[in-house]
Amino acid sequence: MTIEEFSNEFDTLLNSYATINQFGKVENPATIELDEYEKSVFLTKAQEEIVIDLYSGKNPLGDSFEKTEEVRRYLSDLIKTYTTTDKKVGYVGLSKTSIFFELPKDLWFITYESAGLEDSRLGCMNGEEISVIPVTQDDYFRISKNPFRGANKRRALRLDIGNGIVEIVSEYNIGRYLVRYVARPEPIVLTDLPDNLSINEVSTKTECKLNPVIHRAILEKAVQLALISKAPNAGK
Repeated sequence: MTIEEFSNEFDTLLNSYATINQFGKVENPATIELDEYEKSVFLTKAQEEIVIDLYSGKNPLGDSFEKTEEVRRYLSDLIKTYTTTDKKVGYVGLSKTSIFFELPKDLWFITYESAGLEDSRLGCMNGEEISVIPVTQDDYFRISKNPFRGANKRRALRLDIGNGIVEIVSEYNIGRYLVRYVARPEPIVLTDLPDNLSINEVSTKTECKLNPVIHRAILEKAVQLALISKAPNAGK
């Protein structure tokens, strides 16, 4: 669905909602008028809510991202892989061996992560890729001394410290960090916006980048959000 189709069908669907009495007569028809910026806001919000629902399993299919091929296809355009060797300094970790990396700005949900070892003490294992396991701070203090659940030759631990920075705790030095993730979708912007307006820092006309199969679901949800916003009793 193009942005022109999104815009036109948004207006048509939005104003198709009218109160009809028992004799089939339309009562108090009212036209809701939204400008292109307002429609863009509702479409973007609807898109984000649908992505979150699909990822978490709160959708009509009842399946989360990893469970079915169908759901994975819906979100396939949002899957990205990021690798970095840029270690951040100036942070104090929970371990003397903590290493810090910055996550991509558009990251929403991590689906897989690993670390590349770079330590001469490892001998033939130097350069191996190991799993990175996310843990909370409470869990870290419980398992950090456990040889099976803590950091070891086969696994490192990841703690989130905010502002897009992660702390990786490894028994050995890490040379690179890889993360595969679901990215925040680009907003749906129906027209170039004035200088003082933007949606998720985007102010230029932007098509929906998601799989076309869910475009209509985005449209219908956006209209419902608009109805609730403009007329709380509409659409019920």
